[in-house]
Amino acid sequence: MTRSFDAVILADSAHANVKLLGLTLAERGRRVALKAGARRVHVIDGPDAAAALPAWDEGRGDADLLVIRAGDQLVHRPLVEPLVQGTRDRRIAVGPDGYAGALWASRDVAPQVTAAIADAPTTADVTLANQWTDAERIAHGDIARHPATTPAERAGAVRMLLRILVKHDEDGPISKYILRPMSQPLTRLLLHTPITPNQVSYAVAVIGLLGCWFTSRPGQSSLVLGAALVFVAGVIDGCDGELARLRLTSSTFGAWLDTVVDELTTTTYFVAVGYHTYTHRPEGWIASTVVLGTLCYVFSIYAIYYFLIVVLKAGNSQYYLGDLEIVDTSTGAALRARRRAPSAAPWIRKLGALLTLTVRRDFVNLAALMLTLFDSYLGIYFGMLAGGVVAAMVILPEHVRLRRQVREIARRGGVPRLVSS
Repeated sequence: MTRSFDAVILADSAHANVKLLGLTLAERGRRVALKAGARRVHVIDGPDAAAALPAWDEGRGDADLLVIRAGDQLVHRPLVEPLVQGTRDRRIAVGPDGYAGALWASRDVAPQVTAAIADAPTTADVTLANQWTDAERIAHGDIARHPATTPAERAGAVRMLLRILVKHDEDGPISKYILRPMSQPLTRLLLHTPITPNQVSYAVAVIGLLGCWFTSRPGQSSLVLGAALVFVAGVIDGCDGELARLRLTSSTFGAWLDTVVDELTTTTYFVAVGYHTYTHRPEGWIASTVVLGTLCYVFSIYAIYYFLIVVLKAGNSQYYLGDLEIVDTSTGAALRARRRAPSAAPWIRKLGALLTLTVRRDFVNLAALMLTLFDSYLGIYFGMLAGGVVAAMVILPEHVRLRRQVREIARRGGVPRLVSS
């Protein structure tokens, strides 16, 4: 386990206060250090800050030290996170061109490092990296750093950092090719405002629920306006996470708020479409299916959140896993995704993957908007009804099995948690 550590940000540069995507280079370095786990951070942005370093160092105790060069390059978390996980007393982050502008010193070595920085704050880290021939050299991850001293370099740094906005493992084709290209320009505008990611989430909830209210009203114009507002809410929904990742302000509360708003809007939209359908066809079986579908949506949300709270302990419903198995680890019984060899034919697996995409919120919102242009409220309603019922049928046995597994882990004296192996 990594010991506690503090961080020094080297920002005594003419470029340290250049803003890229809403943050100065120096401030981004400070936030990277905090996100990596630093207890205290000292930013050296001039002679006075360098002179104050010895006094700051006296109050650190026996913590290790992380040093990040951030005044002339844009830095991001993959630069320092591998460094934090190293094992030797002295560690250097390296890239294809050598020293990458970050180093680590254990508590025994840290006083020598801070003394060197106090004497030569603009060059000490480079000098130390050259002298530490026996240090652990750790290659940094992708999207980790980029020079930012010229207009061309800054443009390249921005392009590099914007790559984090596309979540390749989570985004479906509609999010990747339609919603993200629409949300990113808005996100870049919001970066220059004091609006927070959580405030964006609240706005998404208001816009989405307003769209649901219009949808529940009779008439095609209300149906179209409601679907348009729900679609717009889905676009803006991407901005909260994008803002948090670019500003390095992600939080547990923000993650939960985002996913709660998503599920609330989707379920309410189904009820609104169902009520709209009932106003046109006031028949008992329509009312019954609205109740059935709502119960299915609510149950699915409950089962997914049970997994998120009890097992995953994180707030993103896209990480839901239903097929789990109990495994014994060095720290007790735990859960992991069941490992099974594919039994279905490749074309069946591809078909299943396509069907999975059709129940995602991004697909539902876009399809609903298109169907409203033809006043096809029945298509929207029965499509969402089928999706809700099928999802509940799939999740029900998974939830029952998970409950049994949680009880078994408790019997063994363990705590439910997800492991990768």
